[in-house]
Amino acid sequence: MPKKIKPMSKSKKIARQPATPKNNHLNETEHKKLQTERAQVHTELEHLRAELQTAPEATGDAVDLAVYEREKNLALVKRLEQKLAEIDHVLHHAKKGKYGICERCGKPIDPARLAALPETTHCVKCKNELEQLARRAAMR
Repeated sequence: MPKKIKPMSKSKKIARQPATPKNNHLNETEHKKLQTERAQVHTELEHLRAELQTAPEATGDAVDLAVYEREKNLALVKRLEQKLAEIDHVLHHAKKGKYGICERCGKPIDPARLAALPETTHCVKCKNELEQLARRAAMR
């Protein structure tokens, strides 16, 4: 005769659930941190764009260095634009009460990850999977 399995007590069930952010909303400190970071990224973007527009035409040997600097600045602008979009996206996500919930799997994002990367909307597992998919697509 098979053994009967006893249901877990509520305390055991609660202890095994992952920690979630408070009510899936940004607290005031997190919101200020994101707003400050957004302002810094925006300022840096404006500075780099202005620098790209005022960069003098290179001549002679300075061409290689000028091209390198311009390409570097263009790459920085692209990355900062992405970061600004990520911050705006997470702020929108938070307004819907979904801050700290992975967009891909729906599970809570580790609070330590949110503390380090408050603009993230994916748990570590999903982010790794997305990066692997992007690398595979880039190799094709």
